[in-house]
Amino acid sequence: MSHEFINVDENLRLEQLTPDRAGEVFTITDQNRDYLGKFMPWVPYIKSPEDSLNYINETIESRKLGAKYSYGVVYDETLVGNVSLRNLNHESLRPEIGYWIIPEYSGKGITTRAVKVLTELGLKSLELDQIILRANPENVASNKVAEKAGYQLVDYEVEDGEPLNVWSISK
Repeated sequence: MSHEFINVDENLRLEQLTPDRAGEVFTITDQNRDYLGKFMPWVPYIKSPEDSLNYINETIESRKLGAKYSYGVVYDETLVGNVSLRNLNHESLRPEIGYWIIPEYSGKGITTRAVKVLTELGLKSLELDQIILRANPENVASNKVAEKAGYQLVDYEVEDGEPLNVWSISK
């Protein structure tokens, strides 16, 4: 598989998560459940390390199929979040980046740098024409990441009752 690791800078790298990190992924999700659950609809479904393992295995299989590139965000050798580029071979969905970071690492530019690098991978290496990000309008930090990463606010939609700003970037 290509692009398993992306070194962003001396402190930050993106890495395809492997099954041996499932416990770590579960721990940071569980310890930050209230914070992450405010805007991440998947949080209630992560109830055990096995759920995190299933997610990691799904990301590995999706990468093999060319459908998704998902990375753990590792800052100073600590797993602090996740960033994914998904919907890559889906006929009716647009390529989309999603991300989350634990609160003690929020506001340091880590997520913005990770999103910029993943955007570059999508537009240049994968030759995508466009990528979107969607964020709840109340999630100020997530909307700032989209803006700082060079995305333009282009639409507003409601999905499963949740309002979402739609941000877009093109080649």
